[in-house]
Amino acid sequence: MRSTYLILLSLLLFVARPLFGQAPARDRAVSAFDRGVQQLLDGSPRRAVRFFEAAVDHDNDFLPARRLLGVARDLAGDPAGALSAYHEVLRRDSNYSRLLYYQVGDVYLRNGEPRTALEWFERFRALQARDRGDFGLPGEQEAGTEAFVLEHELRQRILSAQITSDSLNYVHASELERLGPEINGPLNEYFPFFTNDGTGVLFTRQSADGDEDLITGRRRRAGATFTTSRFGTFNTQQPEGMCTLVRDGETIFFTLCHEVASGGSCDLHAGVLIDGRIERIAKLPDHLNSATWDSQAAISCDGRQLLFASTRPGGVGGSDLYACRRLPDGGWSEPVNLGAGVNSPGDEEAPFLSNDGETLYFSSTGHGGLGDQDIYFSRRDPTSGRWTPAVNIGPPINGPSRELGFHLTPDGRTGYFASDRAGGAGGLDIYRFRLGASLTGREVTYVSGYVTDSLTGAPVADQAVPLASGDVFRTNYAGRFFICAPPGQGLPLTVDRAGYAPYRRTFDVPRWDNRSPYRIDLRLRRPAGPAAPPPPPPAETTVREEEVVLDMLFGFEQATPLRGELDDLDRFLGGIDLDRIAAVIVLGYTDETGGDAFNRHLSQRRADAVAELLRAAGIPADRITTEGRGETKAAADRRQNRKVSIHVRLR
Repeated sequence: MRSTYLILLSLLLFVARPLFGQAPARDRAVSAFDRGVQQLLDGSPRRAVRFFEAAVDHDNDFLPARRLLGVARDLAGDPAGALSAYHEVLRRDSNYSRLLYYQVGDVYLRNGEPRTALEWFERFRALQARDRGDFGLPGEQEAGTEAFVLEHELRQRILSAQITSDSLNYVHASELERLGPEINGPLNEYFPFFTNDGTGVLFTRQSADGDEDLITGRRRRAGATFTTSRFGTFNTQQPEGMCTLVRDGETIFFTLCHEVASGGSCDLHAGVLIDGRIERIAKLPDHLNSATWDSQAAISCDGRQLLFASTRPGGVGGSDLYACRRLPDGGWSEPVNLGAGVNSPGDEEAPFLSNDGETLYFSSTGHGGLGDQDIYFSRRDPTSGRWTPAVNIGPPINGPSRELGFHLTPDGRTGYFASDRAGGAGGLDIYRFRLGASLTGREVTYVSGYVTDSLTGAPVADQAVPLASGDVFRTNYAGRFFICAPPGQGLPLTVDRAGYAPYRRTFDVPRWDNRSPYRIDLRLRRPAGPAAPPPPPPAETTVREEEVVLDMLFGFEQATPLRGELDDLDRFLGGIDLDRIAAVIVLGYTDETGGDAFNRHLSQRRADAVAELLRAAGIPADRITTEGRGETKAAADRRQNRKVSIHVRLR
């Protein structure tokens, strides 16, 4: 709505007071008009509507009030009311304002009526042949605004109307719909990012005072209604910007602004997402964060490529997109500007990469789009590695309004973006769509690998796992690494670690829905040692083994025990002589609400978490065995099935 604000400014500066002086007996109308103007200046268009309506009621011929009534209704999200006011002005005086013809066309375009908008744009252009004096005082006062519109706005708006009118030739998406009121409200909502299984979402909400907060939403299953809340204790009184989850579901990138210790106005940060909370927060290195604005990080499927927006010096325009790669030591390379094919003299922001890393989606104001800000895509040239010139993704995603924050779910087909188009709940709203097959990229399977000791089941942390491509992945604290692999092909993996036999295996990677990763296990074996001495002959009296059991309960889809369960564990272990422990078997379970793969993974995480607690309590790791058994229906109350059973065998 850039044109609306520009025209509003010109009206408030030039139109109102000179006309008042020529209007006798308008005391009450002028008083209401003045109060309406003040409400517009204060950013309250809905209140302004009431005062302009009162001014018109007091004086039906008060055309400046009727015109600003149209502007106020437009800003308040009532395009039909705006058009009614504008048409009434022109019905009473067709020569009242030449610029008003452009205003009418602009409202029709943003209201989804491009053919009618074209007619009004052409009428505005045809009226340029007439003398400015034919349009009275407004004609003189609006000369500067008209010149700006003719030079910078009209051509783009006509192009937008033409493309939108013939949108069938440009469609890359379908099934467009706005998300419900639990997500969208009267404020700005944007930058959506969904978890792989579709049950969680993170997005940014901007308050009336401009502060940005991260919002989290949860639902029991895909397709159900979200319950939303502020993202824990993470938000502050300063803006928190676009949040991006790596497809591994653990690593998260986000923006923090205006920190005292920060080098710039906004800086990129990373953290680990554990049970819905961001932990181990760290600002990215200084060569990524400049002294200016750095924000909106996007990460490739496998976490090897990082893109972000920045206003640092040396760019093509306002904010540009930059890229860097993960180095073998875990750091990041120097950022490289993506060049003039992607970046423009305008602003580029909100990058997003397809699963295969070959298609880049982003928002821009500088490529001559359909509206204030549009979404574009670019392909990576396989020979040069450079990005091709940007292409407008077209309707119905783009239109005359503002669009930004493109995001695709793991299937590469279901997408989300934000727009302030007509018919929304207010400001920017989040929309869902179905992306055409031509822009989905190649298939990818999310592979979650676990490196463990084959005997004890203990995770092997910080272990290098090289690929044939030359990329090297490292396991985390749980022995986990994550790879985005092409399905239908073998995935050869090698692990070399001191104290273990070399590991060599090629895994078959299937096609996968990626709602949860495809799991593979790399169990390292210790080399065979000298033969063990024969056991001593049994004593006359054999001591029978004794077994004690404790169940620990967990929250829904959580891998940490419920509050109070740790006290039960302390009491349980306090009653056991640790020297008598022969073996501990830790069995993880879930209820039956999730999918099989998800439940197996979650139950193993629960078992591993309890095993770590047992090791910390002094039980040797080689006596602990873990197993994730997935769902169980043993208890009528589902909460009793979200558990870990600890079986301690005593000598």
